Amino acid sequence: MEIRLDSDFRERKVGERWIEDFDSFCRRQWDDFDFKLLDGESLREVQQRNIRALNRLLKTYGGKNIVIGTHGTALSTILHYFDSSFGYPEFNQIKNRMPWIVSFSFDGDRCTQIKTHRLF
Repeated sequence: MEIRLDSDFRERKVGERWIEDFDSFCRRQWDDFDFKLLDGESLREVQQRNIRALNRLLKTYGGKNIVIGTHGTALSTILHYFDSSFGYPEFNQIKNRMPWIVSFSFDGDRCTQIKTHRLF
């Protein structure tokens, strides 16, 4: 199987400084999708980058099975894009479920099904 790296599926850039209360920072980002620290990314920016990359893959590999490996925040913003009920509480729950596998089914670029899979 060929592995291709796509940096657009990378984790968000938080910023340049240490965050003491990372949980509060995450919650604030989920409450305000445009909130970001200096030199960091908002969740909206992460989501736009990830969806753009996903759409490229769907166009290139439409009708085929593909596997994408990414970080929890990146995956969560993709889930939120297709299911706006996925928010901070759901994001907070997956932190201790890694690896966490989610399968998406598409008809063209329209998501028709989302399933989550527990490994343990």
